[in-house]
Order: sequence, then structure tokens, then C-alpha cells
Amino acid sequence: MDKRDDIVTAAVDVFGRYGFRQTSMELVARAAGVSRPALYQHFTNKQDVFAAVAARVTDLMTDAAHRARDAGGTPADQVHGVLSVKLETAIGVTGAGFRQELVAEAAAMGLTSVEDRLVDALADLLHEAPEPRETAELLLASTVGIGQSEGTPEVLRRRLRRLVDLVMGGLDTAPRQRS
Repeated sequence: MDKRDDIVTAAVDVFGRYGFRQTSMELVARAAGVSRPALYQHFTNKQDVFAAVAARVTDLMTDAAHRARDAGGTPADQVHGVLSVKLETAIGVTGAGFRQELVAEAAAMGLTSVEDRLVDALADLLHEAPEPRETAELLLASTVGIGQSEGTPEVLRRRLRRLVDLVMGGLDTAPRQRS
């Protein structure tokens, strides 16, 4: 790994702990174990660091979602696997108070949304369901809600599994739309 990668790795934690507004180049430099001048050799400003962090997180989550989508098991297991990527990220990477701030900042900067990629992976799995993309968006939004709700990580994981089982069970019994 090169110095730029080390800085991005450290910055993931800093943005997750302090949000966008409270993160400074000084905090990033300190977390990465570099001086501010060394940090500026790799990044122009905080937005530049944040864009690199967003790209890293998006790539990692997309790769994990594709592995879950392509894993064996039932369709419900695969859907649960993709949604778990989102839930585990919400539980582990970002402080609850900063999730919305970071998502809003990424959107304001025009950065590629990981949610769009997760919806694509889910829609692939739900291709036989009525309105697969709408169903995928609904499941992802529900997962975000679960991630923001009260409860231990285990409780949140159980809630996600229950949601997937209910939706997938309902899709198995739903009448199919005629073409």
C-alpha cells in the first residue's frame, strides 16, 4: 500500500467519527501519521480527501454486494447478503449522527452513490418480481431505517432478516403481472 492509500484508510475512520464538517486536514494528517504538508502532497483539500474516501467505501461495498449477490443459497439469502452490506456499514463505519451528513455531502459533490450500485445488485436478484427496481429501492430504504433504529447490532441484524423473509415470502405468493 502506498502513502495515499494509507491516508485514505485513516480518513475513512476520521470522517466516520467526526462527520464532514468537523473533520479537518489536521485530524486526517494526525490519524494517518503524516504531517499536514505531506498530506497536501497527496490531496488538494478536504473535499479531495473525502472524494477518495467515498470512492474507496463505494468500491468496497459494491464488491461485497456483488459477492453476496453471486453467492449460493436461496434468493432470500442472496438479497439478505446484499442488504447486510449496507446494514453492517451503517452499524460499524459511521457514527449515527453523521451518516446523513456524509451522504448529503457526497451527493452535493456529485459523487457516485453506493446506493445506486446496491439497488442494481438487488434488482438483478429480483428480476422476476413485479417492479424489481422499485422493490430493490424499498428494501434498501428499509435497511437504512433499520440501521438508524434503536437496538444492538444483533437486534438490527434480526430485524433485517425478518424484513427480507417477509418481503421474499410475499413475492413468492404475489400474483405475477401479465406481460
